Amino acid sequence: MNLDEKVQLFRSWLERMAAYRMALTIIGVDKTAKAPSQGADYRNRKTALLSGELIRIQNDPEMYQLMEELSEEELDPETARMVELQLKSARRIRAVPADEYVEYQKILGESEEAWLQAKAAKDYSMYEPYLAKLVKAYSSLKQYQKSDLSLFDRILDENQPGWTSEKYDALFEQIRDRLVPLIRRVSAAEPIDTSFMHAVYPAEKQRVFMKRILEYIDFNETWGKISESEHPVTTGVCSGDIRFTTKYREYNPGMAVLSTVHESGHAYYTHQMDPSYSGTPLAHVSAGMQESQSRFCENHLARTLPFWQVHYPALKELFPEQLEGIDAETFWRALNESHAGCVRMDADELTYPLHIMIRYEIEKELFAGTLDTKDLNLVWNRKYKEYLGVDVPDDEKGILQDMHWPYALFGYFPTYTLGSAFAAQFDHTVRQELDTDALIKEGRYTEIMTWLKDHLHHYGNMYEADELIRMATGEPFNV
Repeated sequence: MNLDEKVQLFRSWLERMAAYRMALTIIGVDKTAKAPSQGADYRNRKTALLSGELIRIQNDPEMYQLMEELSEEELDPETARMVELQLKSARRIRAVPADEYVEYQKILGESEEAWLQAKAAKDYSMYEPYLAKLVKAYSSLKQYQKSDLSLFDRILDENQPGWTSEKYDALFEQIRDRLVPLIRRVSAAEPIDTSFMHAVYPAEKQRVFMKRILEYIDFNETWGKISESEHPVTTGVCSGDIRFTTKYREYNPGMAVLSTVHESGHAYYTHQMDPSYSGTPLAHVSAGMQESQSRFCENHLARTLPFWQVHYPALKELFPEQLEGIDAETFWRALNESHAGCVRMDADELTYPLHIMIRYEIEKELFAGTLDTKDLNLVWNRKYKEYLGVDVPDDEKGILQDMHWPYALFGYFPTYTLGSAFAAQFDHTVRQELDTDALIKEGRYTEIMTWLKDHLHHYGNMYEADELIRMATGEPFNV
């Protein structure tokens, strides 16, 4: 077999795996968007079987040998990077028994369904046995990997290559030293009037407003689809098929907008990649880079005054009674008010990292074996009192608020903070090259997205995060 034939065989193998992943992705999207609960057990069993077939394909010894051979060849840069990434993935999972992986997928499906029920009941004790089982199965799979890293560091590294607890500890220490004094100063300042935010804003009218926002950011249904779910999430099938969800809260009309624009950052990243990367390892960027784009769109675009100067009149037209006597700047200030709370997705930019630190510290203890799942809610509530000075009223607004642990997205939380730091650096560079505020006011949002495409999105996973940051900003990552 000559080199061209080897490369073609490798790419065909990637295509076969991509077909299975597409099926699993669409099933997952359907489940997230509230598929009938009575079919959960059937779906979970069939999803587990599909996942088992996928891992058998991934663990094909002939393909592993082929990748080893290709890694020694002179290949074009894109194929070389695909081989590098796929070989790294294969080395992680090839020792995992297929039967054990299928069983893990069943446990994962049960966890997802149990979380929804427990959250609705505001009762962690209903979900805890499922989480305990999931953590045990998840940890067991990771133990098959050959690595000098600790279990938790292995988990962190999979989400953001090169980032372990040592680096995250240093990052959080720097952030904590700067944030805590600032939070104290803000807390001592004169409070902002946010009373109008606590009125009732019917979801149906918010959906009307959201259509305007989606049109403004040029998110259209030829390449993307939006629906609703208990927890917002984005899933990319390919560059031309991205699904994401949002959630409407009747007590605050701004939060759904921030959530939607956040998810659109993920969507744009996948949409604006080189289309030829779809279905290959080049389409799977690190969690930190993904979050940098969602946090960029949320914090540096949708939270700005120019953004609300454009859109607030339409919002006030829909809710004249609730917003009587309130101008755009007053609304914007209320939306960005810094205050301690117990819900991460409602947090402002200033206190948000503390929510992440709490989750990071709990995960660290959990996977070190020093914290039992039975005590997670108690530790959670204690840390919220210690870090943010708030009492958690119930498990729905406490330990059950996030989808990440029920969906086995362990080690993902710290990438929100890392992504926020990346986003701030990108924003600094973008504003040197573009008049971002003017573009927002003039409805030229897509020009900002084009900058992101040219400097970041187009490359997919061709480069590690550190190199891509240097390419885009002209300097290494810095806090």
